[in-house]
Amino acid sequence: MRRTELFYIISTVLIFVALEVFSIILASNNSIVQRYRVMGGVRNAQASMWNTSRKVQYFINYKVENEKLAKENIALRQELDRYRTAEAAVDSVRKSADYTYILARVVKNSTNRQHNFIILNRGRADGIETGMGVITDNGVVGVVNAVQDNYSQVISFLSADQRVSAKIATNGTFGPLSWKGRSVRQARMSEIPEHTEVNPGDTILTSGFSAIYPPDIPLGTVTKVFDNGVSIDINVELFQNFGALQHVYVVANNNAAQIKELEK
Repeated sequence: MRRTELFYIISTVLIFVALEVFSIILASNNSIVQRYRVMGGVRNAQASMWNTSRKVQYFINYKVENEKLAKENIALRQELDRYRTAEAAVDSVRKSADYTYILARVVKNSTNRQHNFIILNRGRADGIETGMGVITDNGVVGVVNAVQDNYSQVISFLSADQRVSAKIATNGTFGPLSWKGRSVRQARMSEIPEHTEVNPGDTILTSGFSAIYPPDIPLGTVTKVFDNGVSIDINVELFQNFGALQHVYVVANNNAAQIKELEK
């Protein structure tokens, strides 16, 4: 397109806009009805802009507040762990808790595979190591299996080979909990003795019989109980919504080295 043609098009558009504005001003000055209509349109446009601005501001503040709450939860978890440690100590008050929690943000997450994984924005520089557990306030997320300086990869609980040592809150009976392989909210707890009393609605927690996850993390509720003639299997609806993961806690067991040495 030649410069003269482009100049002609731009000039025509500018003249049209100017005439439209001029006509609106004339109409609003010469007619009260038209003036109210014009001012009403302006007010509607302003209200729409203000509403959009508030939504953007709310979204930004929501993300900031969400991260702030996540950091506060870490402090509360750390304090609770110190309390439990002090309560259980029989000789003297220990200087550190059994677990340290590191806040991380999910940057990638899969939920539609048989072996799902998660990428976190924390790595070796932040104290992350392979074998550490990853949790939220709503349950377990997975186990760290690869670490770089600033990022780490987590094997999601939504994987066919993942197991979590769980227990029934009402009586402490424990058994392995694993993903059922279909719905992201469904898991199954197995190897429960037949005489165990368990009912739909009962809460399932982490047992603590592991160097990975702290005890008493809520995992889900019982939805159905199956007696297979040898033991009991339990269907569990998970509290954790894996499709909405944002912030997680990487759990460092401060006694992991001693436990692993004894296990050898």
